[in-house]
Amino acid sequence: MSAHFEADWLSLREPVDARARSKELAERLARRWPEENRLRIVDLGAGHGSNQRWLAPRLPQSQHWTLVDHDPQLLAWAEATRLPERVSTQASIANLGNWPLPGDPAPDLVTASAFFDLASKALIDRLAAELAEHQCAGLFALSVDGHWACLDAGGSPLQDPETEQLRTLFNRHQQQDKGLGQALGPEAARFLPACLEQAGMVVTQQPSPWLLPAGDDSLVPLARQLLAGWAEAAREQANHEGLAAAWIDGWHRRLLDDLLAGQLGLSVGHVDVLALPAE
Repeated sequence: MSAHFEADWLSLREPVDARARSKELAERLARRWPEENRLRIVDLGAGHGSNQRWLAPRLPQSQHWTLVDHDPQLLAWAEATRLPERVSTQASIANLGNWPLPGDPAPDLVTASAFFDLASKALIDRLAAELAEHQCAGLFALSVDGHWACLDAGGSPLQDPETEQLRTLFNRHQQQDKGLGQALGPEAARFLPACLEQAGMVVTQQPSPWLLPAGDDSLVPLARQLLAGWAEAAREQANHEGLAAAWIDGWHRRLLDDLLAGQLGLSVGHVDVLALPAE
């Protein structure tokens, strides 16, 4: 897996992720098993452990987590996390492009956060088939759906042709190979639940959008990184397609000035998906 995420980016997004995620789906998942059960949980693309930090305390059962990622430094950070005593953790350094889901014994739950936009159709097809075969539950949070927007000071979306053009370039950039095959990018938010349903799973979806309102200084570092990342990816895509890209720098400067003046907010669409084996 070649996609690399810096620890500071993961730390910036963690509290926003936590506010956006569907608590209802986590509560429904927790009710699936008796409280005395010990759950075997696999976390795909675990990074520095934010998914485990959010979900583990919400499951009353005792748990053993296997955190799977290609980055040993992030996994070392995750393993150092203090969690409830009922939770144990081990790390597995692996290339998720060809990592097989354990089958003996099979996990009770496979989970991931902000992962599937990097994945290919083939990877998602394979995972859905394995979940159905082994009767595993799946909770997959924060798949981007491609619907991000700039907001005015009152929270209303800004109608800006340049932003729409840049978003289109960015979404196409997200469908390049990220190390897990041809990435689905925002299409994963639609393909994942459909694929799980086709495999025979019972699927429930909930929107989990980020909302970064204008004037909230605590969110400015994350918003700055979002604007810079969107501009960089759009510039790369425009150059790749032989399109004009000089306007992107002006777009970035204009929106950054508005952000720092407290006049610009951002929203980023995500979807959470719960998949349960059919009874």
